[in-house]
Amino acid sequence: MRDYFRLDILAVLSAGVLWGTLSPAGKQLSLLGADMLTVAVLRAAFMAGGVALFLLARMPHRFRIGGRQLLQVAVLAGPCMVGIYAGFFFALHHLSVPVTIVIFFTHPLLTTIGSLVITKELPNCRQVAGALLTFVGVAVGVLSSEGSLSGGIDPVGIAWCLFAALGMSLYSLFGRLSAQTGFISQATLFFYLQFFGLSWLSLLKTFTAGWGDLPLITTAQLLWIMYVGLGGGMLGYSIYFYGLRTLPASTASIVSSIEIVTAFTLSAVLLRQPPAPREVAGAALIVLAIVLVSRGGNEPLRRKA
Repeated sequence: MRDYFRLDILAVLSAGVLWGTLSPAGKQLSLLGADMLTVAVLRAAFMAGGVALFLLARMPHRFRIGGRQLLQVAVLAGPCMVGIYAGFFFALHHLSVPVTIVIFFTHPLLTTIGSLVITKELPNCRQVAGALLTFVGVAVGVLSSEGSLSGGIDPVGIAWCLFAALGMSLYSLFGRLSAQTGFISQATLFFYLQFFGLSWLSLLKTFTAGWGDLPLITTAQLLWIMYVGLGGGMLGYSIYFYGLRTLPASTASIVSSIEIVTAFTLSAVLLRQPPAPREVAGAALIVLAIVLVSRGGNEPLRRKA
């Protein structure tokens, strides 16, 4: 069991590394003039299509789902997938990659709190400490020495980023709940989240920006979007769901913050946006949280009665 547990941690770490490539990719799309809502819609389309083809080839029975479950997933996909796909990229349009990543990683704290209600798992001391370390890392990375938001950070970007953090927290919690209770299989949940996420995003685009920009997408933009959807997206989120089979949602959300190291490094190399010292310090605290929860072993969590 110990080896299997460590394999799950490796899966979540790998997902975090893949996700770390999405921030520079999203920023590059912004620099190329891509509409971020169009990026979110096409990303969801590539992911839903990719997962559908995989299920058709390997597990066609996973498309079957009850009416009540279908409604539950449709509702969940609103804040969950719109937050992750649109909210995160909208934040990148207003904020730097390092600041976006640091604020986004309030989601481990939200997940730790949410696990008490949704998955009924009582976090152990290491998980609580790891979530608090992550929160402190966010504060160090975003707040200036005077205690105010550093650099005149755009509040619109902060709002979108916090919405994305909420979406990621819900994604982790319900992915874990699926593994715990089997109320819906993980493969089925994963597909229908993408499907209904695409539906919500399409509605949002229809009633806001419209579809006039779609014929104007360049080849470079399309290639970046394909990577975001199939590489960092479908592959990253698939192996993250695999890790949630045995990892508590709170632990997985903290371990996945290896994304920060990847995003900061790629931003510095590819986008010439080196993180400020406070952002490096914040990232170091979050990496310390990863080490803390990863050394906690696979002891079972106590559950609330």
